Amino acid sequence: MQAVGYYIALPFLYLISILPFPILYLLSDFAYVIVYYVVGYRKSVVRTNLKNSFPEKSTAELIKIEKAFFQYIVDFFLEMLKCLTISKEALLKRVSIENPEVVEELFKNGQSCIVSTGHYGNHEWVNQVLPFMLPFQIKTIYRVQHNAYFNQMFLDFRSKYGVEMISMNDASRKVNTKGDKPFLLILANDQSAPPDKAYWTNFLNQETSFFAGTEIFAHRFNVPVVYVCIKRIARGKYRAVFDMISTTPRELPKGKIIEEHAKKLERDIKADPSPWMWSHKRWKYQKVNGQYIDLNYRE
Repeated sequence: MQAVGYYIALPFLYLISILPFPILYLLSDFAYVIVYYVVGYRKSVVRTNLKNSFPEKSTAELIKIEKAFFQYIVDFFLEMLKCLTISKEALLKRVSIENPEVVEELFKNGQSCIVSTGHYGNHEWVNQVLPFMLPFQIKTIYRVQHNAYFNQMFLDFRSKYGVEMISMNDASRKVNTKGDKPFLLILANDQSAPPDKAYWTNFLNQETSFFAGTEIFAHRFNVPVVYVCIKRIARGKYRAVFDMISTTPRELPKGKIIEEHAKKLERDIKADPSPWMWSHKRWKYQKVNGQYIDLNYRE
């Protein structure tokens, strides 16, 4: 059944992907009306997340954010499909880096780097275009999709310009410091982490679980950790902004890197809430017996 669904959907996905951008966004405007007003995709999840994250905001303010999010999420989905056929030239016109010198200086010193980010802005386009913009070997950790055919489709377009994709299950074995040149490892750390694997901190007015992988890799390899915000500067245009967390992670107490990541991501979400994935069930886990989970690093 997985193959049947994939091969039925594939021609339509490619048809959308080859649309010129003006027509793509006209389609998005139409789809937004269907998704928001007719289907109501995860609207209750979005409303709960927004209400708990911004208790100081009025109902009218929350609805305004909610609508802006749904407009963005439809844009993002169609932009993601555009990855199937988008050219290097088109990516370079639509994605920029504000301060590449933050990580380029590390490369000059022969240092690899971990980039901590969230599902904020079009991370798919940034992932594709980075090999053209930075000298590192780009590595990205991803979560395997349930449908093997769609999973392979995502892997193909994410890696077609040179990014090395590493599944979460293989990360501990495949991420290493060996290679012809320093690597830049990208980890998105804003999904709900199971309680037994979580570091807990206050994030958007709630006790929130975070995966510890970013910090574990930083301690293991003792490489700098940089946060990146992918700002939406216009419809279909994004700018990545780097923000150093630490150049000496082993000198930091446990949890500090994750705390800094959470603070920076929260800052960016508060500045512009619309391009964050409010439809994710971000807070589906709670603390175990009201206690924090201790991190046990394996050096």
